[in-house]
Amino acid sequence: MNARASHRPNGVVAGPGRERLGQRGEGGYTLVELLIYSSLLVLILTVVGGMLLNTLTSEEKVMASADANAVSQLISTSVHSGVRNATALQITDSADLDNDDQLLVVTAVSSDPAVPARSRVCQAWYYTESNGGAMFYRRAAAPQTIVAPTADDLATDMTGWTLLGSGLSAASAQPVFNPDVTPDRRAVTLNFTINADGDSSPALISTTVTSRQGAAPPMEPTCF
Repeated sequence: MNARASHRPNGVVAGPGRERLGQRGEGGYTLVELLIYSSLLVLILTVVGGMLLNTLTSEEKVMASADANAVSQLISTSVHSGVRNATALQITDSADLDNDDQLLVVTAVSSDPAVPARSRVCQAWYYTESNGGAMFYRRAAAPQTIVAPTADDLATDMTGWTLLGSGLSAASAQPVFNPDVTPDRRAVTLNFTINADGDSSPALISTTVTSRQGAAPPMEPTCF
């Protein structure tokens, strides 16, 4: 009795071996391959994430540095403008020897062309260690006595004062406002440090400005 011949395409192997081969081809990645791919993916994500984090950190530092430069320029310009036009000035140190708070008050010629030449304005700058080191500004018509804000004022109400900037501190062994006043000269040296990004060395700002005005007449109204 002749056996029935099986008709199969050439090159196809019949039997259990072919079934196992087909199962392996349809089974996907092996566990070892998955572990290798996962490790590579984690490595790539770590590198890319680190680069992104460094970029964001650098951008924050650049922005903080720009802000600090703007604050220091604003304070310096304000003090320069006031002292240049000052006919009289006074600097008052804090009665508390444990802090460096100071008040600079000037009686100045108004820079407003619409104001009579004999008119005077009061300008004041108050540096305090409170609030992380801050500089405040005040302006009023003379005569008016401007005094330093109290601790309660600093904590609750600074009406009449404008915050110029924060993040300041007195330079080492130097007051923020250092006067040089004689009968023929009125000058102030401005010294302070400002920290650009909070974790680097503070930048030192030091500049001297001298009044261009003559001595105040004896009966001229003052602001202190």
